[in-house]
Amino acid sequence: MLNRKLEFGPHSPFDPEERNTISAFWDFVRHSSHEKAEDYLETVQAHVHRTDGVGAALLNYPPVFREKQLGPKRRSVSTLVDLLATATDANFEMFLPTRALVGRSLLMAELNTWRLLHLICQQIFGEPENLVETELHPIHAQVHQWLHGCVHTKLTEEVLGSICMDGSMERRIRIEAVRSLVHLWENRLTYRVRNFFPLLEATWNARRRIRVSVGTRLGVSEIFRLIQAGCPDQFMEYFSRPFLTKDEQEAFQEFLMGVSTEKLQTLEQWLQEQGRTSISPEEAPAEIGHVAPRDLRYSGVRAYEFYRGRYLQAAARRLKNLPGPKKTAEEYVMIYFLDQETRQPQGVDPRAGAA
Repeated sequence: MLNRKLEFGPHSPFDPEERNTISAFWDFVRHSSHEKAEDYLETVQAHVHRTDGVGAALLNYPPVFREKQLGPKRRSVSTLVDLLATATDANFEMFLPTRALVGRSLLMAELNTWRLLHLICQQIFGEPENLVETELHPIHAQVHQWLHGCVHTKLTEEVLGSICMDGSMERRIRIEAVRSLVHLWENRLTYRVRNFFPLLEATWNARRRIRVSVGTRLGVSEIFRLIQAGCPDQFMEYFSRPFLTKDEQEAFQEFLMGVSTEKLQTLEQWLQEQGRTSISPEEAPAEIGHVAPRDLRYSGVRAYEFYRGRYLQAAARRLKNLPGPKKTAEEYVMIYFLDQETRQPQGVDPRAGAA
């Protein structure tokens, strides 16, 4: 049996709270009577050390904020802002600094470490995948929280990236999105969405706690469930404005229901044809073609797909000029806060206290 204490490297990406969770997990497994305990600990130790190694590798690449000169060419944050603010989905990846790309690998290494701990927790505590966080063992619940924190960081980077590439957006907002991205890349070892965009993290956490019934297209019951699950007031207030655009309304409905606007319109048409105002949960999948996520073993994948699927559908509508929302609900809210940030007096951050 392994008796030594788990150690973290000097450039470990795990912050003190996360290290406490991993250490508590380590001690629990070490003192458990599970027949695979030693194998589990050896695997965890290897994952943590490899992830620390990626964190160390990140520091080998120059900071994004540092200016460099190569002959007549000058690289700086300003030139990066100009470059990314003119990028598109077709070429965005080609302009990213190496530090940003290594940082993405580091994030996935962290996420996969938490995923490993999540899978071991299921074995140690005998907990199935479909339990909600409040039903999990406290250590498993913390692992679940940090796992989704990694997913949320990845999603935040994608939301900001989509705004950078939006040629219809005001340049000052695109520039602010690039600056937020650069800040994320520059501080990858310590960046946490809960510290910089707490509203988004709280919103995503609330959304994954609710169950959708798809009873009516309005999603009234889902709105109440979202509020009860802790969705921030600022998010709900944004989509309760009196002059909400049709695109914003439909993007919010997609966020609530987890179903595309096209499928919701099919549902509405079917209800009208049947002379009904609601549909049972049992009928809904058959009528709107809504299927369960393919990977039921791993909630982090579902959380990522929940945003990514809506983003791809919105991007397709923009490209082909089709009806329906051209952005996700998260993009609309992020644009609002970036807009507010560019209008705020220096030193005032509209994101503060959004949790």
